[in-house]
Amino acid sequence: METNTEAYIRYDPTKETAWVNAVFAAFGEKKSSYYKVASQQLVTMLLIVIAKKEHSQDICEVETNYTGVGLMNMMGNKGGVAVRLRYHDSYFCFITSHLAAFVDKVEKRNQDFTSIAKRLVFRNYPDDILAYLNFSWNSGGDEGVSFLESNGVSRKWTKDASIFHADHLIWLGDLNYRVNLSEAEIKMRLQQGELDYLLEYDQARTQEISLSIERQAGRTFSMFDEGRIEFTPTYKFDAGTNQYDTSEKRRAPSWTDRILWKKSENEDKPSKKRQNLLSYDSCMKMMTSDHKPVRALFETNVRKINHQKLALTKDKLIKRLVATKDQTPKATLVNSFVKFGDVQFMEFKERSIVLENTGLVLVTFRFKSKLSDIDEYDNSEFDQNKNADQTSEEIIPSWLTVHPTSGVLGPGEKVVIQFELMIDPSISAPFNKREKDIDEVLVLRIKGGGDYFVIVEGKYQPTCFGVPLEDLASMPVPVNPIRYIPLQDSKNHTPVEPSVGDRQAQQVNLPKELWKVLNFLWNKNMLSIESLFLEHGDRVICHYIRQCMDTDSPFDSDILLGKDIKDEKPASSISEDSSENEESLEKEALGANSMVDVLVAFLECLPEPVIPTNMYKLALEAADSPEAMAILIATIPRIHLNVLHYINDFLRDAMKYAPESCKEYRRQRIVELFSGMIRPPVDFKERNPALAREKREKFVGQLLRT
Repeated sequence: METNTEAYIRYDPTKETAWVNAVFAAFGEKKSSYYKVASQQLVTMLLIVIAKKEHSQDICEVETNYTGVGLMNMMGNKGGVAVRLRYHDSYFCFITSHLAAFVDKVEKRNQDFTSIAKRLVFRNYPDDILAYLNFSWNSGGDEGVSFLESNGVSRKWTKDASIFHADHLIWLGDLNYRVNLSEAEIKMRLQQGELDYLLEYDQARTQEISLSIERQAGRTFSMFDEGRIEFTPTYKFDAGTNQYDTSEKRRAPSWTDRILWKKSENEDKPSKKRQNLLSYDSCMKMMTSDHKPVRALFETNVRKINHQKLALTKDKLIKRLVATKDQTPKATLVNSFVKFGDVQFMEFKERSIVLENTGLVLVTFRFKSKLSDIDEYDNSEFDQNKNADQTSEEIIPSWLTVHPTSGVLGPGEKVVIQFELMIDPSISAPFNKREKDIDEVLVLRIKGGGDYFVIVEGKYQPTCFGVPLEDLASMPVPVNPIRYIPLQDSKNHTPVEPSVGDRQAQQVNLPKELWKVLNFLWNKNMLSIESLFLEHGDRVICHYIRQCMDTDSPFDSDILLGKDIKDEKPASSISEDSSENEESLEKEALGANSMVDVLVAFLECLPEPVIPTNMYKLALEAADSPEAMAILIATIPRIHLNVLHYINDFLRDAMKYAPESCKEYRRQRIVELFSGMIRPPVDFKERNPALAREKREKFVGQLLRT
């Protein structure tokens, strides 16, 4: 509705009636087949739910609500309105909202979303038939409900229902998220038809797998999906035209008007999706506003329980339970040992065990903490929140993922319990230092039936990857002391091994593993290879290099370069046989690029990057500021500074000896590959990832020039 200065009246029946009449008039001759289910108004926001009359007897539990988040976080110039209803045995919730305006008010829009989601509450109508839905939504079962609880909402969900207590949740309206580019660039890109480029800078966009700036960061609408946007920005137009704003303000075009829906648990299974989006576009013919409306058409799956069959099944089950004398839950665990064998760094492994209900009554199971002797199943009600102090970290170690961790089995049913393991950089340090092992005993409790002990075993292979720079630099011996022996006859090997003096000198200044890799690459012959940095190496060679780094074994030139360094002529020299020389050069390039791949992976796997995460903002600032760069160099920890200088000197020489034909392309690749030396803290929420990536690459480029 219009947004003039008098439009601060929460409810104006005249305007609402006018809009309802206009909608029904659009149905033409069919308008008598429809009726208004509900409507809710808040100042300029109006939500109308209309259905066919033939469905009226199947629609019930209709509830409406509204909340203002405008001036003083209360006024209705900004806020949201909602309608919740039950259709057959599925719950629908519709929300329309108007969030904070202006490009720089991203955080306020995020706050508005959270406030609206927290405040819109409905009455929950008890229904034993649908009681299982609350169980599936609550206690961590629904991302939206978990979001509310993590933001301080504490309600009895048996009496109240949030917007997320719904099978189908549609959120639409003027969300006001903008495009993080200048007005001139946006219009230029629109003229060239570069919608996909503009969407990369949209503050709230989801497009297939790529998430928006704010949603990817988890700050807002993270539990929603959106269709692919293939229409031009819907804001801001000169009223009555299709011309973008030409006033003095010249608002930058943006997709402020959106339609989102709550994600389904089975998004990867189209046949089980709650709803399918059939179309999503704008209405360019509408000229009554400075916005263009958007519309979406969905096809939804609706739950309809056969009450007669349900009653018969319930009666049969009750009779069966009464007839049996054995009321004790019985279960059999097929194999209580989970053996992962040898585990490499960043290697994903999975194993499984089977739990079977071999009794005649329901079996309720859950993994429990070894620290608690309390039986959380002693109470008649299965309360998943009873032991709030039992965190998932106490029950399942951080390096292991188990699913499901709890559940209910009917007589004769089985469940496959999956165990997944991967040691990544965030948790690898204690494993590499042998302070932690893959050795855990998990307790699987059967309600009323005792405990099973699940033994998880594995043998982690220590590696220098994922070990902090400080620890590596202080290690006098390799991470894995078992020296790697290649498959070929050792008598034919020609190892490349540094002298004792060289090793002692470099050990004090930086990790020997890093020195080992750069020492191999840092010569004019290698740095003059045309494809260096531009192509990937060989996976087998990369594995060999990593083994040598872990065990401190010398590099074998036959493996890395496909030649014998004792040959009178180097592989790069001109040979009488041009084909042999060409093949030799290709092998040399492959070995060199394999070494580069390992170097980049080593840096990216550091738990704390070369530029420490607490200096991330300063590093981005240093990309454009010599003063900030000087402060960074002066305050960065010594070992990190040594590594930074060493890598930078190497990269500058790599540019110095780069063939002219590929010098600029090499510079671009170096900047791209080594921007991983700068990484934000784990909990850091990037406001504009694309701009931050440019800043990181610019920082590396600045180092190359310094």
